[in-house]
Amino acid sequence: MEEKRVSPSELASRLGVHPGSISRIFNYKHMHSSLLQKISQALGHDFFKYFTQDIKVERPASDKQIDELKKELDVLRKESGYLKQINELLSKQGTTTNENQTSHEG
Repeated sequence: MEEKRVSPSELASRLGVHPGSISRIFNYKHMHSSLLQKISQALGHDFFKYFTQDIKVERPASDKQIDELKKELDVLRKESGYLKQINELLSKQGTTTNENQTSHEG
């Protein structure tokens, strides 16, 4: 409030509360996030940035499943690449074998 040069009565007006409520609000041990959001907007300051480092958000199970599927897909792509290489080598070997048989027959 001091940085923004907003008086308690001005903040009360912006929040739509009685001026006497302002001192009580700042003495709360706990504050609901909706009230903190209103104060942030009224003062033009993001108070939530001080808490985001400490917040651990549990990712939904679907996000974890997507990550696991992506890893599995990467493994399958590598295996597919190896199988293509093996197939190409076998095809070349078959062609060479056929050429050798043809040359021996003639």
